[in-house]
Parts: sequence; C-alpha cells; structure tokens
Amino acid sequence: MKISIITEGFQNTGYGHITRCISLYQAFEERNILPYFYINGDDKCSSYLNGIRYEIIDWLNHPAQLIKKIINSDYAVIDSYLASREFYDKISSFCENLLIIDDNLRIDYPESIILNGTINAENFPYQNKAGYNFLLGSNYIPIRKPFWNIVSRKYNKEIKNILITFGGQDIRNLTLPVLKIVQDIYPQVIIHAVFGNKDNNEIEKLKKQYENVKFYSILSAEGIKDLMLNADIVITAAGQTLYELAATGTPTIAIAVADNQKNNIHEWFKTGFLIEPIFYNEINCTKKIADQLHKFNSIALRKKCGSAGRKKVDGQGSRRVVAYLIDRTCSVDKFYLRKAVADDSKIVYELSNDPTVRIQSINKNSISWEEHCKWFDKKINDENYLFLLAFDRDDKFIGQIRFEIKSNQAVVSISLTENFRGKGLSKRIIKEGSRRLFIENQNLKSITAYILPQNSASLHAFEAAGYKPEGEELINNENYKKYILTR
Repeated sequence: MKISIITEGFQNTGYGHITRCISLYQAFEERNILPYFYINGDDKCSSYLNGIRYEIIDWLNHPAQLIKKIINSDYAVIDSYLASREFYDKISSFCENLLIIDDNLRIDYPESIILNGTINAENFPYQNKAGYNFLLGSNYIPIRKPFWNIVSRKYNKEIKNILITFGGQDIRNLTLPVLKIVQDIYPQVIIHAVFGNKDNNEIEKLKKQYENVKFYSILSAEGIKDLMLNADIVITAAGQTLYELAATGTPTIAIAVADNQKNNIHEWFKTGFLIEPIFYNEINCTKKIADQLHKFNSIALRKKCGSAGRKKVDGQGSRRVVAYLIDRTCSVDKFYLRKAVADDSKIVYELSNDPTVRIQSINKNSISWEEHCKWFDKKINDENYLFLLAFDRDDKFIGQIRFEIKSNQAVVSISLTENFRGKGLSKRIIKEGSRRLFIENQNLKSITAYILPQNSASLHAFEAAGYKPEGEELINNENYKKYILTR
C-alpha cells in the first residue's frame, strides 16, 4: 500500500496534527507499511519526526508539487485546519481514497472516509450520505505508540508530583502563572513543567530561578508518558494531550486555550474525566484552577476521574484505523500489496525455495540463505526494481510479485504460497501490480513475462490480467512462452 500523510504544524499554532498523524504512521509501520509525510510547517516541527519519512513542503500554496509525489496513493490521509474543499477535491482525483481527519465538521468534505476521534464524536451531526464512511469517537482516536498499552497506574494517597504541560508552544503563556498557583497550594510537591517553546538557555535560567521545579524542553512521547504516569495531577491545555492523559488514567485539570478546544473540554467534562471546564480568558480562570487543585487532594476523586478517562481511551485507536483501511482494501481484492522491507527476508526466502516455485523458475537451483540475503537487500534498495508482497486482511503472506525495470521495459515474476494457490488471486495480483508499475514509471512501455508452457495456471493468470502471447524465447536451453502487457 502506498500511504501519503498530508498535514501541517507551526510553532504559533502547535504540532497536534503532526503528533496524531505520527501515531497512524506508527500503526502502519507496525504492519510493515511505510507511509510518507508531507508537512506544511516550520523547521521546528522536525524535532517531532525522528525516524519518520517526511518532507516539509508548502502544499497549501503549491499543491502541484505535492500531487507529483502522492499520485497513485492507496490512501491520502489529510489532517488540516487550513485546506479548502478545492484542495481536497484536487487530491482525491489523484489518489485512490481519502482519509480525512476532522474535529468539528469544519467544511463539507468530498466523498471520503471521515475520521473524528474526538470524544463523543459518534453523536456529532454528520450526514450519512452515499460515498462516505465514518470512524467516529474515542475508539478511533490516534494517539502515539507509547500510549497503546498502558498498565494500571498507581494513585498515591498524598499529592507528590504535579505536571504542567501546555503543548509545543504554550500560546497563552500559562505555564509560569499556573506554576505559582501550584506552589501556593502544594508547596511541598515536586513540580514538573514542560516547555516546548523555549530553548536550552531559557530552560537553564528557569532552573536557577525556580530551584524546586523540574523544567523540561521538548520530550519524546516515551518521556512525556513517564511523566504522566508519575504525576498525581496534570494541568494542561484541552487538546490532543487530553487523550493521552485519559489513556494513562491521569487526574487532569484542563484549560481550553483556543476556540477549537471548547467542544473537546465540554465533552470530556460530560464523561466525568474532568471536574469542570476552564477557559483561559474567563475572569475566574485562576480561581477555578486553584479550586480543582484543592478538590484533587481527594484520592477517591482522582481515582474516579482517572477511571473515567481510561474507559474512553484504551490506546488502540491508531491500530483500529489501520486495520479498517486494510480490511476495506481486502474486502474488494482479498489482498493488499505493499513494498517488501528488510523484515520480509525470511518469508520471501522460504517461498523462493518452495519446490513448486523453483521448478517453474528460470534458475531451478535451491538458494542458500547467504546468497538470498545479499540478493534481497540489493533488490529492496534498487530503484529499478519494484518488489511487492501480497497479504490478506490478517497479514497472512500470500505471495510476491516482482518487476525488474530496464530502460522502458520491465520483466515480471510472481509466486504464491501453497495455501493461496488455485484461488484466482494470481491474475488480480498481476493486474494490480502491473497497474502500479505503469503509474509509478511513466516512461515504461511494456512488461514481459516468461512462462513455462506446461505452467497452465500461470499462462491463464497472465492472459486474464491482459498480457498477450508474443511467441517463445529460449532461456538456459529451455523454451519459455513470452507474454507482454503494453501501456
């Protein structure tokens, strides 16, 4: 599968779109499908993208540059507050399917899969029209990988640690004022304050000024998870972080710092995860924060709120979304294709040495593991080689189809595992693999298959996929029927 993720992130607006898209990337990656990120953002967003395949590109103002890169994507995932209906329409004409991440019915989207993991989004007034599919509610909320499998947390009788985090930029500069409120009420606690918008020099100055406070700059997802699990109370903005806090069962005081957080904070209040909504610009904002800090002195209340959060977010949202997309693809073709990666070496080796596969191959000798490893590593990194593997919806290995490209022509070979032979899959895999090859290589004119005359199943599969017989060819003193598919 070719997956393109299109999103945005700037210091003045935050990086929440990027972090939740990373969780989808990680869920695809878990199944050896490697998406590509296209981010309309600033240089600072790179710090969130370690280990991610990405490119920073101003797709909002230069969509043509983006289209060249995402053409023929099985799914284009778009998470944006800036993209127009026209932009979505344009992308949909070049990709097989759209997955649109929405928070608040922002615009009238084109036909697509709408993902809204917002709390209680299943009750939002989406119109169930033909051509639309919906993944709604916190069961589908994409949160980062360290939060997927949280063990039960401990609730301390005494308040010992309080975490303050207002995201990647703290647009309302609330961290220090909130810190002072906490110090007044709980002078003995350890305060952990996360700043995403300050450099190391500023952090060092704050450490000298507030000796009893632990300050942090940007943390990894693993790092912030550990702080959450260690905290007795967290004070935060009412955005994406709330879902990670809910997954960890952490008692939380949330402050809505932007208009797009108002619905989120009200819905979380209804679940019992939050004591009461707080808005940064209300007159009694600081009083409400102080009141909730006092109330959370009760361990019973902290347990109650934490439990309410965990009931709504089990951390499996990203996996559910990816499973849905794969299942949707397989419901039509009974398989999905993805590029081979290093972890696939063993299953390809075992298939390649299957006696039925070897006897139909040009090279009929068995292959040693050392020989295979060198060959496999070379091929998956060769720009002139398209190496695709087929799987069913449960990730059972179906087979391989490979294309070796030379100039404006390619040679194809295909083999299926024993359990999937004779089920009519070969012709569909050949047809889909060939289609992808032509789209990704615009200069390619034809694809050639060499098939032994006695291999009637393969002859039939290639004919059914549109390949035409073009005589015979002698290879290694053996006649092969030659079939060609032209553009």
